[in-house]
Amino acid sequence: MTKDNRALSIIKDILWILLIAGLTVGVGRFIFGLGASTRMTDALPWGFWKVFNMVAGAALATSGFVVAAIIYIFQMEKYKPVARFSVLIGFLGYGSSLTALLFDIGLPHRGWHPFFMWNAHSFLFEVFWCVSIYWSITAFELLPIITERFPFPKVTHFIHEIMLPFVILGITLSTMHHSSLGSLFMASPTRLHPLWFSLWIPPEFFISAMGAGLSVIILLMFTISKLYRRTVNMKLMSGLAKGSAFFLGLYLIIKIFDFSINGKWNFVFGPDLTWESYLFWVEISLQTIIPLFVFIIPAFRNRTPTLLFGVSCAAIGLVMHRLNTGIIGYFRTAETIYIPNMSELLLSGGILAGAGLIFLLVLERFYVFEEPEMHGDSHEADVEYWSRDEALTVFAGNRAKKVVATLVLVIPITWFLFQDQSTGPFKPISSPVSATVIGVDAMRTTLRIDGNQNGDFVDFAHQKHQNKFMKDYGLEKSDTCIKCHHLNLPKDNNSNCRGCHLDMILETALFDAEKHKSRFKSSEQLSAFLSLNLENPKENFKACVACHNENMAGLSNYATKGFSHSAPGFKDAMHGSCQTCHRARQKDPTKAEDEGNCLFCHKLTVSSSQEIVSH
Repeated sequence: MTKDNRALSIIKDILWILLIAGLTVGVGRFIFGLGASTRMTDALPWGFWKVFNMVAGAALATSGFVVAAIIYIFQMEKYKPVARFSVLIGFLGYGSSLTALLFDIGLPHRGWHPFFMWNAHSFLFEVFWCVSIYWSITAFELLPIITERFPFPKVTHFIHEIMLPFVILGITLSTMHHSSLGSLFMASPTRLHPLWFSLWIPPEFFISAMGAGLSVIILLMFTISKLYRRTVNMKLMSGLAKGSAFFLGLYLIIKIFDFSINGKWNFVFGPDLTWESYLFWVEISLQTIIPLFVFIIPAFRNRTPTLLFGVSCAAIGLVMHRLNTGIIGYFRTAETIYIPNMSELLLSGGILAGAGLIFLLVLERFYVFEEPEMHGDSHEADVEYWSRDEALTVFAGNRAKKVVATLVLVIPITWFLFQDQSTGPFKPISSPVSATVIGVDAMRTTLRIDGNQNGDFVDFAHQKHQNKFMKDYGLEKSDTCIKCHHLNLPKDNNSNCRGCHLDMILETALFDAEKHKSRFKSSEQLSAFLSLNLENPKENFKACVACHNENMAGLSNYATKGFSHSAPGFKDAMHGSCQTCHRARQKDPTKAEDEGNCLFCHKLTVSSSQEIVSH
């Protein structure tokens, strides 16, 4: 490769700035959690990182297995010049997806669990395994490009000799992975808009990824050739464009059949047009109609400007399809929208920038566009081997001073600008508890719990629990209440949960100094009480029991662990109280009838207005 030109140097500087900014907000995400670094909600939990970096990113990086299939399975040797290039794209694309997934999951330190704790019934389990193993295989396929620059010719030759079965395994895994990614969205037939929901999503995802993957090779090949002043093999690019046209055309045919068989044309042409319909028209035009028009006509396919326009539309259209399927298609049923905040965009861009820097490094330092010739049986390649010092120089680069200067400048600016989004603790919106429990029947043997009156209630078998406590613990009926009503307000032997847990999510302060002022006999007693360290539960307990031992039922339960001055949110209180007992009785978490499973309390019922409504 040639030395950096001005345009390339500017691009590298921008990539370094994005990478450092992304790492900065990434640190904030790990310190303060997902709530502080994303606008995702329970109604729209598929955020930008997962859909853009993981779902769309992996699709755009499918060139590795598509080109491998073309060369090794269909024996089309003329495409060998792009084999290494496509493997590098696959390695970095899937590596970026896995990195984004590490930031996206709620407990990243448990990211190793799927390797050892198998859940064969989960699509995500299969996706995780396929993506992880396929990325490992692309790393193995990339290995000869690295080893051939070192004086280990026999190692490089051995890797080449055993490569074919790994290539076939990689093709198989990537096929499974894209199908399973599509299958994830089949679990929400009543949530996802009909324009994007289909029982054919798995093949749609797989086929569209292959079409876009070939387009991405062309797009990146032109971009790199422009930056490094290389000549593009137009005949080769035209052939890849025809391959992309085949898959995009097949995808369009599947969509037409889907819309015809399932009666969806009214969402595209008929009276049911909405803003989603117009968005779909933009998506399908970019993803298939415009690229097909360019790729099928030789006059357009063989000209650089029109070919670049076509492959750019295919790539953008695929990203739109994944974002619409994973996020935007849920807006209507969620009755809210999701717009990623700046920290999400920076982290996503930072991951891509890191991949871009590695991409340029490998292109400049290794034989990516051509494979060195081997000298007969000696396995010696026609390359210049690196010494140890040269290798360290290659990987360290000569931009250390500029990178350090960028670090010093970008980190504090990023931290300051986005401290409320990615470096500040999560501050959820207050949602006051709006109603107490109600009796389902006249005798209140069953109580309905619905704290915010949104319809997601739980029917609590009150009488059944009382009987069980009497039997298991030998309690009198009047004493069973304390099992759930663990602490009551003064002079009340059966306080409602809402009496202390006033907010659905936020904690509620139990001690109000203003209300207590008039109840202390002297200012010395009040001063002594206010001087207590509220962070010391045992000290709090001693002070509370001094006044409330006789008039607060349940206070004695805190004699050993101490008493906190804050009551958790209504949701946490309900889950904590119920799950403590239910999980102890749990038998098999995969069966809905087991007491430790969520569906044991949150029942699924069938409604005439909606196929499945979750309660």
